[in-house]
Amino acid sequence: MLVFDIETNGLLDTVTKVHCMVVYDTETEEYFEYRPNEIEQGVQKLLKADKICGHNVIAFDVPCLEKLYGVKFEHEKVIDTLILARLVYSNIKDVDIGLMRKGVLPKKLYGRYSLQAFGYRLGELKGTYSEDNEDAWACFNEEMLAYNKQDVVVTYKLYNKLVDKGFTEHASMIEHKAQWLMQKQERNGFPFDKQKAVKLEVDLREELERITTELTQYVPPIPDRIFIPKRDNKRLGYKAGVPVQKYKEFKINSRDQLKYILGTHFGYKWLDTMFEIETDEDGEEINRKLKLDEESLQEIINDPKASEEVRHIAKLYSTAFMLSKRLGQLADGNQAWLKLLGDDNRIHGKVNPNGAVSGRATHSNPNVAQVPAIDKPYGYQCRELFKAPDGWYEAGIDCSGLELRCLAHFLSPFDHGAYAHEILNGDIHTANQMNAGLETRNQAKTFIYAFLYGGGNAKIGEIVGGTEEDGKKLKAKFLKNTPAIKKLSSSIKDTLAPYDVSARCRRYKRKWLKGLDGRKLYVRSLHSALNLLLQSAGALICKRWTTRTEERLQALGLQHDWDGDYCLMAWIHDEIQVACRTQEIAEVVVREAQLAVRDVQEEFKFRIQLDTEGKIGKNWAECH
Repeated sequence: MLVFDIETNGLLDTVTKVHCMVVYDTETEEYFEYRPNEIEQGVQKLLKADKICGHNVIAFDVPCLEKLYGVKFEHEKVIDTLILARLVYSNIKDVDIGLMRKGVLPKKLYGRYSLQAFGYRLGELKGTYSEDNEDAWACFNEEMLAYNKQDVVVTYKLYNKLVDKGFTEHASMIEHKAQWLMQKQERNGFPFDKQKAVKLEVDLREELERITTELTQYVPPIPDRIFIPKRDNKRLGYKAGVPVQKYKEFKINSRDQLKYILGTHFGYKWLDTMFEIETDEDGEEINRKLKLDEESLQEIINDPKASEEVRHIAKLYSTAFMLSKRLGQLADGNQAWLKLLGDDNRIHGKVNPNGAVSGRATHSNPNVAQVPAIDKPYGYQCRELFKAPDGWYEAGIDCSGLELRCLAHFLSPFDHGAYAHEILNGDIHTANQMNAGLETRNQAKTFIYAFLYGGGNAKIGEIVGGTEEDGKKLKAKFLKNTPAIKKLSSSIKDTLAPYDVSARCRRYKRKWLKGLDGRKLYVRSLHSALNLLLQSAGALICKRWTTRTEERLQALGLQHDWDGDYCLMAWIHDEIQVACRTQEIAEVVVREAQLAVRDVQEEFKFRIQLDTEGKIGKNWAECH
């Protein structure tokens, strides 16, 4: 295996030169150093190797060499220690707390997966060549080469540490494939309708201005500080020593002012019952703080005890908060779509395929996963901004009913597939409604997802408009009528922390569960363990499904590029959005995505049938 690193004069989109390269041969234990006029020799050495390894090489080093030297590396030959580090140390923040206490790791590197951070953790520091030197990468020098070599030393030490910690080949394969595909997706970008976006911004601002104007009719003077003038001021009417009450300027986004208006001025007594509740690992309340957002305002709007005036103000505020949020996403926020729009009129969002402990992906620059759904206010108008290029078609495909199918998979050993059968052949939400004793099917849908995502008793109680005690009874009834879930939950707890009879409590034996691909899923609490297991299963299925769809399309000879046949524009949790040159290609993508999820079902030996649903349109709003 060859471990390597390069130093360049810029990032991937601006780089024009590789200054130097260092390669370490793990078999001969030799270092090979390549200066500016020798880089092509180093590239050829890498191309001939059975395996090459580096840190963050899939995102930078490999595409950089391909761009500048016109070569192509085989993906299967590349090992990226950044990918393996995220896999093996998904709990890196827990590890870092101890290292910071010992003074091993600087606070600024807490939770980071950079080579610099691992240098501190491993006791093999990177060099300091580039620190306090803004021209460090302008031209080659021998100090840069020494720095380059030390990066390779740290990388190889990290690789050995990761191998010692252990990971499955299956998990490594899934994460490497996902990283390759997400880098391709980022370079593709998501075409964006700038003209329509600017018009939407104008519409949102006009509506927010109208709401603000109407709200000011109800807003009382909001007290600020008491001011005592030191001297008379005839123009302002001040007299020395006479206290003057100052008032705050009305700010529509101020939660404190909203609390004063509704609670103090209008006397809405139930405001103090609207709390955001924090729970411990057993779901018991440990803290609560006032919660004033669109959700809690909706409770006021629906509260028959509230006066008509209070309900109307709450409705205006709820609309204002929503409009401010949409404007933040579209134009005002640091990660606003219009601010991050590329010169090519595409949004090039970043995806970390393994950004969460569960294995779920995380999104940034911008977070495309937060684009509102079409059933939310202005959701359709937001989603239609993200589109296939003119003349192309968009195929949107998502995995069907994934959360409950994951639950059915893990329940199968305890109920012999009964829950899975109900999902595929019956009406699982009606079944859950009966088992929980709920009034409506919609309540059952809300309940089961809150239950699976670790909702505490108070949160569950809210579903039926009840209390924490109501939530406790609701969960107890559901578990009584669905014994397999209780057995699964007990099995998970026994795996993690068997009951110690002498101590009369559970004691942790280990703090991880095994994921579908054999990875370790680090558990933060017994209370959240089931949720972690289910969330991870869904994440890994979708991650592998996305890459398997790509493999199938490539096997058919389709070209993945804007001058080819299709381009992956977005992968968000359980859905993908693919631009297709023709409607026929879009139909092929929908078909192959369904076949791919069945491949994944077989690969993971999943105990319930997996399916997808696909739509073809011209933009995201039409496809999901």
